[in-house]
Amino acid sequence: MAFRVALLNLHQGFTRWTERRELIVEQMGELRPDLMALNEISVPLQTGRWLQTEINKRFKLQYALVQQTKSGYWSEDEAEGLLSRFPVVETGNLDYLSRGRIAQVVRICIEKHLVDVYVTHLHHIPEEDGLRQY
Repeated sequence: MAFRVALLNLHQGFTRWTERRELIVEQMGELRPDLMALNEISVPLQTGRWLQTEINKRFKLQYALVQQTKSGYWSEDEAEGLLSRFPVVETGNLDYLSRGRIAQVVRICIEKHLVDVYVTHLHHIPEEDGLRQY
């Protein structure tokens, strides 16, 4: 049971989405990962949905998009997500109760095996590195 996984932080806070998005689609077409975890999806711009639509259309692929908004104040702006070429069976999430951070779990079916895939985006400030360990 082999499959290819990729991860991309879309850096939602940066303003060059319209220039970067075509490069992302091209790379996805070359890599053709079975699963693509996405951090910092822009909810207002629907960047995850745009990528799903464009990749499916241009390369005749069938990615499903599962996304979960962050919690609290951040829920209007950002989400974590997963593009999957495998059937999605179930989804869930966990709110870390810290700066809107969440963990998303997506249960997929690969060759009759259930596999749980977790997508999360931990805080990046060095002073809080200790929090990542627990």
